[in-house]
Amino acid sequence: MNTPPAPQPLRTGVLILAAGAGRRMGGRAKCLLEVQGHSLLERTVGSVRSAGLHTPVLVLGHHAAEIQAHVAQWPEHLSPRQVINPAPEDDPASSLHMGLQALGHDVQAVMVLLADQPLIDAADIGAVLHAFQRRPPGCQVLVPMVNGVPGHPVMFDAAVHADLLAAPGSSLRQWRAAHPQATLSWVVDNLHHTRDLDTPDDLEALARDTGWVCRWPEPAPGVNTDPVAG
Repeated sequence: MNTPPAPQPLRTGVLILAAGAGRRMGGRAKCLLEVQGHSLLERTVGSVRSAGLHTPVLVLGHHAAEIQAHVAQWPEHLSPRQVINPAPEDDPASSLHMGLQALGHDVQAVMVLLADQPLIDAADIGAVLHAFQRRPPGCQVLVPMVNGVPGHPVMFDAAVHADLLAAPGSSLRQWRAAHPQATLSWVVDNLHHTRDLDTPDDLEALARDTGWVCRWPEPAPGVNTDPVAG
């Protein structure tokens, strides 16, 4: 029996969403949490690159100046492209749209990661890429599903990318609800996909479960880090 050829790699645009206020974490920029000596953002960007993907687009909003000051310390060739959502709370989908606009129209697929998922690594990203390339015909969106809970990173094809851009304010969740037959719930038992950091309790649990050293960085000189009101 002839083995079918492996799918050709897709031109995949990568978005990292880091526009949130982090209110439940005391108004902190969660992606700047240092885990084992490196920020969550460094770890996420490094995992993207280790998985063989190109420079991601980082979508900022709240805490943009603080995060930019952090990224400015990286070697230039490692720095992600950055866009700022001027009104990140107008609609939860607005940051996604900002990122999609920055990607342009020449990508064949889009991967969306969150900046506060401490366990996502290159192997997890590679597994999502592999599953997306081998998705059944007609499936346009892949969502990791762990114990019935949707996770990240998610992937979708160029047609979904175009549909979202053509409908300002629309969310991927709305697109999936309107096209259930085109969404693949990729059932896995990998808790990396659903573990994020929303509260101090989440942070304490991460340190306890992993033994990792987790600490908040000292604020950069001249950067306002006052907690977000609300």
